[in-house]
Amino acid sequence: MDSLIVNGATYWLPQNTAEVIDLVNEAITKDEIICMRGSAHSFPLIGTLEKNASGKNYKYIMLSKMYNVAIDQTTGIVKVDAGCHLGLDPWDPTNISTLDNSLLYKLNLKGWAIPDLGGITHQTVGGFLSTASSGGSTTFSFEDTVISIDLITTEGGKATLTTFNKPANQDPDDPFYGVGVATMGLMGVIVSATFQCVPSFYIAGQETTKMETDCEIDLFGKGGNGKLSLQDFLQQTQYTRLMWWPQASVNKMVVWKAWQCKTEQEAMSWASAIIPGSKPIASTISPYEEVPYIGGTPVLATVGADILFTLIGTWPNWLLNLLGDTTEYRELRDKIGGAFYTEILPKILGVFVQLNDDKHPPQKFSDIWYNGIPMDNQMSDKLFPVWFTELWIDIDKAEEVMNELHSFYQEGPDNTGAFSCEIYAAKANQFWLSPSYGHNVIRIDVFWFAKDNGDPTVFYDKFWKLLSKYHFRPHWGKYLPKSDSEQGISYLKSNYPKWDNWMELREKMDPCQVFVNDYWRDHLGIPAVKK
Repeated sequence: MDSLIVNGATYWLPQNTAEVIDLVNEAITKDEIICMRGSAHSFPLIGTLEKNASGKNYKYIMLSKMYNVAIDQTTGIVKVDAGCHLGLDPWDPTNISTLDNSLLYKLNLKGWAIPDLGGITHQTVGGFLSTASSGGSTTFSFEDTVISIDLITTEGGKATLTTFNKPANQDPDDPFYGVGVATMGLMGVIVSATFQCVPSFYIAGQETTKMETDCEIDLFGKGGNGKLSLQDFLQQTQYTRLMWWPQASVNKMVVWKAWQCKTEQEAMSWASAIIPGSKPIASTISPYEEVPYIGGTPVLATVGADILFTLIGTWPNWLLNLLGDTTEYRELRDKIGGAFYTEILPKILGVFVQLNDDKHPPQKFSDIWYNGIPMDNQMSDKLFPVWFTELWIDIDKAEEVMNELHSFYQEGPDNTGAFSCEIYAAKANQFWLSPSYGHNVIRIDVFWFAKDNGDPTVFYDKFWKLLSKYHFRPHWGKYLPKSDSEQGISYLKSNYPKWDNWMELREKMDPCQVFVNDYWRDHLGIPAVKK
């Protein structure tokens, strides 16, 4: 079996289910812990596991060679190996991932689609399911399309392949809802999954940048005067994402919104189709541009943004390194520092986040579904690395949460930082440890530029404490509160009605604890197996 060294760790690359079973049985025999890697988009999880300090050996596995896709063109049912990437993964260390062998591309060739996707499509099928990832929609859901999961467990003390089918009666107590989504790899290895697709479609939409007070949405109220409340907007708009720049003298909101169109022509003429009385704006598909394209590529603008935010985030260290750490220059730093957040940063962001006016009208776009819904694919994880914690809260609390954040941000730059806050939504589902279990949610993504000074968890901790009263559930693939904190194990347990059911099922699926690594044992409080 082939292997590959990534970040100093040796990853096994099985080609089929039989080889995965062999690896699991070997791990049982040798008392090893299995760690799965998809696109490595789940941070800091991947980095933590690849620096294993456990007393046990870790067996690292990537399913990169398992990317088969079988599509029933008549029914739209697709069975796909868990190692298949949703779209192209430009950073795949095996160099196997391509657009041509990605799930979404193959589906579209056959006239089918997944109705909802995340902001990027680098992820593998197994990774997307394991972390309960989601796109920005309360109308459509990736999870709704899942109809079966093929899982290799250690039930009975040996590697066992079991298929879990979605129950016809949607019984919420069925094990399918325990193993299908948000398993974090703790019940076994997902080797394949089956989805019910929808007919292929296009999207059309618009992005606006306005001051908070001029936003098309009543961000902090119940709606009125021609504006929807944020909750209504998130529940009535098919796809949306908001980027909030809450710094003093900035106070801008970027609203991205889109709708499905059946045909390319409808998408190209989206204004007349969606906004009555408007005239068509395009005769060709006009893809969304998250950053300006220079020479036909977003790379130069992304590199520019990286340099800009690196200078902002490492202020004032780089100035002292440039001029020298002397009394004279420290005094200069302090003088500039006093005006940095009140005068300098707003001017920088005024260029970077431009308000709409006659010279900068709202961006109107149209595209095929698998390119259009994941609006962040243009931003490189390597060239512009962003970390975040993502907090999912019952959407009925949207108004209260926004007012809480607004008051918090007004306290000053220590609370706002120099970056944005992302606001998403997600549709409710029945998967036991999904953060949107039982209700639609508003998602608060607290951003941290990876090259900033300091510790991101210190910044995140403020938000964990602030929003805990609203019973947030964190995205499993992002930064999590410390297990012994007020928002740790006891807090998580109290916010998931099916927590105990999930834990009991997990123990049944993996009595050998082959899949329980130190990271998840700590964050979820999984007790060691009794011998």
